[in-house]
Amino acid sequence: MANPSITPQPVDTLIEEYHQAVGILKSIYHQLPTILSRLLMAGIIIVLGLLALRLFKKLISKRLRRKSKTRNRTARQAETVRSLITSVVSYLAYFFIALIVLRIFGIDLTSLLAVAGIGSIAIGFGAQSLVKDIISGMFLWFEGSLNVGDIVNVANCNGRVESMSLRTTTLRGTDGSLFTVPNGDIRTVVCRSRGQQIAQVNITVAHGQDLTAAQQALEDECRLLTERLERKQPLYLLPAIQSDARCVTMRIEASCESEEAWALEREIRMCMFERLRKEDIKP
Repeated sequence: MANPSITPQPVDTLIEEYHQAVGILKSIYHQLPTILSRLLMAGIIIVLGLLALRLFKKLISKRLRRKSKTRNRTARQAETVRSLITSVVSYLAYFFIALIVLRIFGIDLTSLLAVAGIGSIAIGFGAQSLVKDIISGMFLWFEGSLNVGDIVNVANCNGRVESMSLRTTTLRGTDGSLFTVPNGDIRTVVCRSRGQQIAQVNITVAHGQDLTAAQQALEDECRLLTERLERKQPLYLLPAIQSDARCVTMRIEASCESEEAWALEREIRMCMFERLRKEDIKP
């Protein structure tokens, strides 16, 4: 028994829909050469644009390397300028490529820009953080607070600056992690790559131990380590800089280049604790 709630569709309606579908397919078939030619032109424009952008990046790199040698500009400063210029040019290139591709497909750019102008008010409220990142990036660049290759601490992230753009700064952590920090989140920059750095290692000595013997042992180990590493500047021991209910803290300091600070701290820490173990002094 047929379901009375289902009304059979008239034959005339089915025939009309069939003719409409056939008409759409015929229209697509007749416009297929035009569509394919536009796709081909758009593809050529995209490929040529990307090739031109890649060539421009190479030319900028060579130009800045040549200028850095003639103007005594450091390699880090040249790399920073290169990173920022290529970032700006990339944004502009992608924008113009998109406009040309839209024009190829017959999209009216005038009306599109008018709609974008009307919607820019609403978009502006959501893009406040983006504008903030770009402005902060410009100030970081102009003031020279950061350079590519610097070892820094920004926004609770430690690492070496790998690249800079107007919106973000990319850091490579000591464990290989890659941090992408929005420039607007950078409030304080702690840089360890400019000038001499101080490698600092705190050594604890438990209460009840002979502090004088511990101090003499650490001073002797500082002398031996200075000779073994063939350092021009000796290691200094600062005894009893801090004390709590469990131990007394001594500190060893050594001037060094920023590149070797962490490695030197590891070496000092290993040698000092091994010397305390041989002297039977509990840390």
